[in-house]
Amino acid sequence: VLNLAEAAIPPLNKAMRDVYIKTVFTQAPLGAAEEALTARMHELVAQFKSASRLVIAMPMYNFGIPARLKDWLDNIVAPGKTFRYGKDGQPQGLMGGHKALILIASGSVFSQGGFAPMDFAAPYLQALLDRFLSFDSVDVIRAEGTQAPTVGMQAALNKAFVELSAKLPSFWAN
Repeated sequence: VLNLAEAAIPPLNKAMRDVYIKTVFTQAPLGAAEEALTARMHELVAQFKSASRLVIAMPMYNFGIPARLKDWLDNIVAPGKTFRYGKDGQPQGLMGGHKALILIASGSVFSQGGFAPMDFAAPYLQALLDRFLSFDSVDVIRAEGTQAPTVGMQAALNKAFVELSAKLPSFWAN
């Protein structure tokens, strides 16, 4: 379990970008300060790879994912560890055998209707985990419309619980 609100997650800043470029593109050795900077990233990648099931429970903020989740994703999308570049230069995911379950809460309904084109959270996570890192499955369960007068908190939660109960057996199955 990793609570991103409380965990030390290095942001992708200039120093991390420089280390990334140095290790991936120039393949130059890192100095002591650079190694210290990447130590936490390596811990996060190892933890991520060791879990065959990933559950992300998150609110949708301003049509997207929380900043802390983005920081974590920037750490675990690691060349040579969670994906690699093929001989053709195209990325190839290395996370086969893994499954993800994305639990998203939102005040409005984003799975359909007028707000659907503004959902940047679910499509981003599905593209990253499924199509880029090659997870076996990435499913999204939504507690949406919690603040919508036509849905409401309890109805949104009830619908999400029903969907979650139906999805869990296949999520845990090999």
